[in-house]
Amino acid sequence: MKKFAIIVLTLFFSVGTLFAMDTKKAMADLDSEDEAKVVAAADYLGSKSEASAVPRLSELTTDPRTKVRLHSVKALGYIKKSEAVDALNEVLVNEEDAGVRYAALLATVRIGSKKSDDTLKQITETETDPMIKDLLDRIEKKAESDKNKKK
Repeated sequence: MKKFAIIVLTLFFSVGTLFAMDTKKAMADLDSEDEAKVVAAADYLGSKSEASAVPRLSELTTDPRTKVRLHSVKALGYIKKSEAVDALNEVLVNEEDAGVRYAALLATVRIGSKKSDDTLKQITETETDPMIKDLLDRIEKKAESDKNKKK
């Protein structure tokens, strides 16, 4: 029975170490030249809500590779830290790819920071993509509805 307990405890602590190494490896993979590795790392870190990844993921929102930008934005939304809002606001205003902008809008809503209010107003006037315009309309209607309920 003692041997069994020792084996179980050893396995338990070994698995914890493996997960820590996965996060460490994913952080390192964010700097890879291999797009697939960067995307997988961003997805992993987002799924783990790894707050320490926010600065690097924020930098990756301006990467020349569209998939890297998209998955970095999505990860920031899953992590939900207000430190990411400035980078997401920049994506909303300056990103050419509508899919990345849409993901940034979802991430911004998920974080829920007041720091995005002015940016949302700005892009409501300039956005041309119909899917994003629809989502912006829904966000505005929800905000009005919430405001009326408080009265």
